[in-house]
Amino acid sequence: MNPTLLIPLSAIAYLLLSLLRRRKSLRFIQGPPVSSWLLGHEYELANQAEVGDLEFKWFRDYGTVFRSAGCCGEDILMVSDAEALHHILNTGGYRYPKTRDAVRFIKQISGRGLTWAQGAVHQRHKKALSPAFSESQLRMLLPLFQMYSDKLALRWRERFADSQIIDISHWLPKVTLDVLGESSFDFQFGSLDDKSSDLRVALQTMFASSQRPSKFTLFLRAWKRALPDSVVEYFEGIYVTEEDIRFKAYVDAAKGAARELLEENSSNLVANGEKIAQESHDYLKGAEGKKDMLNMLLRSKAAEDPKKRLDDDEVLSQVSTMIFAGFEITACTLTWIIYELSRKIEDQQKLRAEIDAVRVKRGEDAVLTSNDYDTMHFLNACIKEGLRLHPGVQFTTREADLDDIVPLAQPVISTSGEVLKKIPVMKGQRVHIAIAAYNRSSSVWGPDADQWNPSRYLDPSSESKKQQSMIGVFGNVMSFGSGVRACIGWRFAVIEMQAILVCLLTQFEFELPPGGLDIQTVPLRSMNAPMLRGKLDQGLQMPLVVKRRVRADV
Repeated sequence: MNPTLLIPLSAIAYLLLSLLRRRKSLRFIQGPPVSSWLLGHEYELANQAEVGDLEFKWFRDYGTVFRSAGCCGEDILMVSDAEALHHILNTGGYRYPKTRDAVRFIKQISGRGLTWAQGAVHQRHKKALSPAFSESQLRMLLPLFQMYSDKLALRWRERFADSQIIDISHWLPKVTLDVLGESSFDFQFGSLDDKSSDLRVALQTMFASSQRPSKFTLFLRAWKRALPDSVVEYFEGIYVTEEDIRFKAYVDAAKGAARELLEENSSNLVANGEKIAQESHDYLKGAEGKKDMLNMLLRSKAAEDPKKRLDDDEVLSQVSTMIFAGFEITACTLTWIIYELSRKIEDQQKLRAEIDAVRVKRGEDAVLTSNDYDTMHFLNACIKEGLRLHPGVQFTTREADLDDIVPLAQPVISTSGEVLKKIPVMKGQRVHIAIAAYNRSSSVWGPDADQWNPSRYLDPSSESKKQQSMIGVFGNVMSFGSGVRACIGWRFAVIEMQAILVCLLTQFEFELPPGGLDIQTVPLRSMNAPMLRGKLDQGLQMPLVVKRRVRADV
């Protein structure tokens, strides 16, 4: 095909497809007015000053389900209703897969890993990786989590005065990256030792200009969404954006690091990614008892059963996927939790007293266990509340692969005034899973849903406790997803946060700086990041007063 004909032909195809979308109309559902048929609400949502400002208001105005507008008249079903989410994510299983454009985007930024996979392929990936995230395996990693937590505390003691403002958002990703590298891949990133790497640089710069996408960028994404994969791939081959170049740089760096990691642990794996030779079974037999990520990947690569085997690119992609998803969002959640504890000093003191009490009971020199962390009920309540109020990502998107009826826990009013207890959807309908809006839904969490209140998890008589439905994998929050596609590493993240918080709160006290902080939640590298209002150009920041504890002898 002549490349000069591609754009006009594709544009015509896109317009035809956009007209066909009207057959999936949700016009019977209420929704906010639309100022642009071309862009719908997508530009407004992507460029709102504070993450969630528009969605939270719209859910309050129209109920737990409403109609949003996509580009060229597409109707999008926006969902924060607990029963609807349970139906789509849990009951629905793989019947609501990720959208084609989402799958395409995930492949572009991290390769053919677990988050990219769909259906039976996702089941195969999950089966290969699950042993590395079992509760027993993660308990074995706890000493490593504690070691790096202590190392972070040591760095602060070495470099800062007894009381000093420290940007904790700069330091927490260092410890979570080092933890991830050594615990999962037996690789030392040396981030706490200020070692740099091409991989870290590529990761930090890959979303450099994606924070506030332009109208053209959004229309381009929508245009790609409507076209067949073959046409999109052809187009991407002749029109490469700066964003495409940065994404490729990260994937290349991550897969390059993965090859090195695998080479170091199997002398029969060569740099070009050839399959492990038969002799490598000797290595695998010797590592039979090991269930860390690296060994799981090596075994799955050598598996004879095709239902358990990962190909070369899938193995390399798991590393790029886990690095991309496994350290920065956890660090961001920790940043938000410590920020909230700095705002509510009484909660910080309560949590510290709980930690001290367990330490006294166990003995000053005793090493805390996972059971000790689990008995710290307020600690875990604070982690749940941090995840609820500040989820790592704002939303995810699904697409119905069959005609369906979605039940509602909270009925909504249709455009004709009818009370809707169920929403009919047609095959191909795009569904916006509003994670943050569900996490702040007053119908689930009570009238203080927008406020920090970890005690909600400790009071069995609280209104929020009564209204909670069985959704999510931890604390009824949606921050780790739900159902068959829930985050495979959620236990890893929780135990890691337990270890880091206990270590830091034992040795330090945290306060807001004089004059307080004006924090703005901004989408950065696909996560909800804290920034200083008016200083967004300076990136992620959380400067807090960090004081060495006077009483650090427990």
